[in-house]
Amino acid sequence: MLLVIDIGNTSTTYGFYRQGRIQGMKHVMTYLFPKKITQLTANKSLSPFDHAVVSSVVPEISLKIRGILNRRKGVKLWELGHDFQLRIKHKYKIINKLGRDRLCNVYGALKLYKPPFLIIDFGTAITCDFVSKKGVFEGGLILPGPEISLQVLTERTALLPSVSFPKKARSLVGRSPKEGMQLGILLGVAAMTEGLIRRFKSQYGKKLRVIATGGLAPVICPLTQGIDVLDPLLTLRGLLLSFLKFRKNTNS
Repeated sequence: MLLVIDIGNTSTTYGFYRQGRIQGMKHVMTYLFPKKITQLTANKSLSPFDHAVVSSVVPEISLKIRGILNRRKGVKLWELGHDFQLRIKHKYKIINKLGRDRLCNVYGALKLYKPPFLIIDFGTAITCDFVSKKGVFEGGLILPGPEISLQVLTERTALLPSVSFPKKARSLVGRSPKEGMQLGILLGVAAMTEGLIRRFKSQYGKKLRVIATGGLAPVICPLTQGIDVLDPLLTLRGLLLSFLKFRKNTNS
């Protein structure tokens, strides 16, 4: 059984690969994940994995995870970019500068969906990655995510309160500063997403498939027109598929 881990700037997603699919996917705040992985490794009978596959954009946390897993006997750790590589066709200037989560998204989407497509990942940052009809990653966009926007509003204003990101939009108007900020960010991101989708389809064709992923995707998607596929597991699936191909090619 494999433990598959995607370490993001704000949250970490993990799940167990068994019987041909990823099961038990969970989200944990990234700064808490070292404690969580310690709990997972404490009782081998409850989590009997013998391999852990990691993609990380937070070097400090991945270093801690490596130390914790190396202390558990019988577990082999494989980290993307460190223990194995993932390659795609691309026109990116320096592919090593592309975030590993975005790399996994593109690879996973190429294995699971027919291009052309646009992947929108709603996380700490919002990323939009375009893959052409020929299966070539052309590049993309990076925007501040909803939670960052709320944080900046609070930090850069004297009177606005600190608020959390809402789970749904109950109205089009807020009747307090808190509601105004929450609805403004939520509906603003939804409207921005629709606008970007229109622009991409205008330039690259109406047949462009739009795939949404990321921890906040289930909140944004119901408010947004133009998204064809909601795939919360895309990053983990891309990471897993790349690792399985690596194992098959190397017999390791």
